Amino acid sequence: MLLGTLLLSTAAAQAVADTGRSDVRLVYCLAGEHRDELRDAALQLEVVRRPLGPAAGLDAVRVPGPGGGVMSLDDWADKHRGDFERVCDAVLAAAGDPPGASADQGGSGGLGGFLDGVYLLAAGAALTLVGQMTERISAERRTRDRQLAAAVQEFRRIAWLYLTAYEQDPETDHAEALRAREALSGLLAQVPGPAPRREAARRLADSLPLTNRLPGSRDGQPLLPRQRKNEADAVRTTLDLQTREVADLRRPAPLWWLPGARGSDRPTSAGGPHA
Repeated sequence: MLLGTLLLSTAAAQAVADTGRSDVRLVYCLAGEHRDELRDAALQLEVVRRPLGPAAGLDAVRVPGPGGGVMSLDDWADKHRGDFERVCDAVLAAAGDPPGASADQGGSGGLGGFLDGVYLLAAGAALTLVGQMTERISAERRTRDRQLAAAVQEFRRIAWLYLTAYEQDPETDHAEALRAREALSGLLAQVPGPAPRREAARRLADSLPLTNRLPGSRDGQPLLPRQRKNEADAVRTTLDLQTREVADLRRPAPLWWLPGARGSDRPTSAGGPHA
């Protein structure tokens, strides 16, 4: 979108500039005091010939080739615009300063000043668009960052409450912990950036603990309070590690393109995902 806007702005500026340059040629070279210069230059460049006989008048030229013939300078400028512009450019170059320049402008007026204004206008519009797009992207990143930080804190808070209650009662309701886990997992799945960072965020989302409630028994035997505490502590350790990984993902420019994404060596334990 930005590239297309810049191209359109540049094309519009060029079109206006071309129109302005053409208008300046018409006004300057066809003015009464410059018509002789235009005619002489056209004859010297052999774009036109002198009319045969005096009947044509001093303001007439003879154009060779098909579509030519004897015509006034005005008709020649209209019907043979390419030749006229070439000759007029030569007249302008020979005149030195561009038409319309004045001493107090230092030669920056007329066509040159007009074109400078056009290009500055186009550049200003392009910079405005770039600034607006940059601000929008920054605002979206800040919003995602705040949402992700809040989701991490909420998951940790609810997970800690569940783990504390689980140590006392293995049948403790797990629904709130699952809800907070899914909210955090959904935000991690939306982390933007290079492919390695997105992949690291997806792996982290998949590895979040507490997919299901922690076990109340193993091999047919109820877990003792000490064993349940070990299960809960393992989840707490995993949460601590994952919190640091989320902080890495939130950095403005993390180096996720380096070989070996962060978190790939995360330890597996009873605190990992429970199916």
